[in-house]
Amino acid sequence: MPEGRQVQQMFSAIAGRYDVLNHVLSGGVDFWWWWRMARCSGAAPGKRFLDVAAGTGDSSVALARRGAEVVSTDFTHAMLRLGPTKFRRKGLTERIWASSDADAQRLPFRDASFDGVTICYGIRNVEARTLAYAEFLRVLKPGGQLTILEFSTPVFPWLKAFYDWYSHRVLPRVGAWISGDASAYTYLPESIRAFPDQPALAAELAQAGFQNPGWTNLTGGIVALHTGTKR
Repeated sequence: MPEGRQVQQMFSAIAGRYDVLNHVLSGGVDFWWWWRMARCSGAAPGKRFLDVAAGTGDSSVALARRGAEVVSTDFTHAMLRLGPTKFRRKGLTERIWASSDADAQRLPFRDASFDGVTICYGIRNVEARTLAYAEFLRVLKPGGQLTILEFSTPVFPWLKAFYDWYSHRVLPRVGAWISGDASAYTYLPESIRAFPDQPALAAELAQAGFQNPGWTNLTGGIVALHTGTKR
């Protein structure tokens, strides 16, 4: 697991082509994954959400399109600064009302400030997940929900075999070709391989104090939506 500064440097290097890479490498399925995440999160008018590790803001856009107010944050400023242009282009600046550099392990927000917290493809990059879970609980209002969208373990053996081949053979080469930086797309499959599977991540959330932790597999478990609520 790279240290925080290494993660920042890695994502700073690919920030300008991050969106294109996501769309190409997922075959466009990432748009559906954002939509499912936002629907699962409970985002709605009158709700305030914290979107952690928001990157260039696609996850924040998905939440705002459901009417929620969204604070869009990321640990890497080079990624975060690309969001406001996207929000203006989509007419969502009144809903995505703040952007802030923030470490998931030390969030600069008051206790019980948000109806929902989301983190998409970011929890893998957190050095101490237990610290992040404690922060998510702290900033959630009672009854608020944490929603995690993350790469996971495919549930079908044939899909797992294909995904392993794709992520180790195709993804690093295409990622390096488009971004000009091979390190991030070598790190990606390695980080997925080392990450807990669906039951193990749900157990982590339960251990951290979240109520009713569970998950929904998307695209055969290539990604999964994990949820847990604050008592």
